[in-house]
Amino acid sequence: MTLEDLLGVLVGLGRLAAILALFLVLVVPHEAGHFALAKAFGVRVREFSVGMGTRLWSRVRGGTLYALRAIPLGGYVQLGGMSPDDYEDPQGFHAKPAHQRLLILLAGAGVNFLVAIVLITGVSFAQLNDDPGKVVKVFINSPAYTHGIRPGDSIRAVDGKAIRRPEDIRRAEDAKPGQPLEFNVRRPTGGSYTAVITPNYSGDQKRYVIGIETSTLVSPGQALTNGITFPVYAAISFGQGIYDLASGHVPGGVFGPNGLSSFVGFGYLAYHAAAEGLITYLLIVAYLSMALGLTNLLPLPALDGGRILVVLLEALRGRPFDREREQAVQRYGLVALIALIGVAVFLDVQRIATGEFPGLR
Repeated sequence: MTLEDLLGVLVGLGRLAAILALFLVLVVPHEAGHFALAKAFGVRVREFSVGMGTRLWSRVRGGTLYALRAIPLGGYVQLGGMSPDDYEDPQGFHAKPAHQRLLILLAGAGVNFLVAIVLITGVSFAQLNDDPGKVVKVFINSPAYTHGIRPGDSIRAVDGKAIRRPEDIRRAEDAKPGQPLEFNVRRPTGGSYTAVITPNYSGDQKRYVIGIETSTLVSPGQALTNGITFPVYAAISFGQGIYDLASGHVPGGVFGPNGLSSFVGFGYLAYHAAAEGLITYLLIVAYLSMALGLTNLLPLPALDGGRILVVLLEALRGRPFDREREQAVQRYGLVALIALIGVAVFLDVQRIATGEFPGLR
């Protein structure tokens, strides 16, 4: 095996690890949210497992079986009072007041939202920048590249005018389209030089450019704000996506390239995001964490939202539903959900095989 082959194997293993990490980051914190609130309210927790399949390690503490399982694609928590043989468990889920049951059910999605906030905040802090001319990308064979500008350089002035905002460079290009511009450039090492660069016309952007991308200005306050407000914007986007899909505004509909997706699609996104770099990967994980949390809140059987609806209806009617009938509805819902996931898996495999998967666009 050559060094190049070895590097290829290591890159492949790294991307595979990124896929496995995705599912652990999405599912385990979700289940841990249910677990933590259940424990806090005195609900009997029968099992908390990381992974699926064959048990590799386990230990019983406080009446709870903690287990590590062979397939690292998620995890689950089993609460008392949720199965036919223990509906009447005095420490079971259904024995608790409605507000505690609601909080337990909401905790899974809540932790998904918290994970997204932490990731976006962390990414934003990693991109702190007070330099409006900081170059983060230079296109190969562009005028800027030809004149020696590289990522990490800083555009300090154009035609003698200081750069105070990232958009100042674009304004200078637009003010003199296709004409030579004098750029004052500072190197990361502290040295500086002046280059006279003539922008080229970009068919994609429909304007004259020198071929660089600059970083946005990000302060610590903005980094915090980005993280805290991210769930709001993600929820709006998620809701808009469902509306567009239901109303036929998405090309191809549910079964089209931008329609129904599954864990296969999630893994495909993670695989390619890992190739783009850590920042892109973390952004994708944050978006998928929000998507998982919001999907689980949909009022459908077998999802947390379906159980939340049951708790609310019981509170309104003043008495519980028949647990056997409720479980039957949940089971039918689970069968329907598994069938839907099967369809989504087929669609994802088909899109990937035909090159129609939307990917990171």
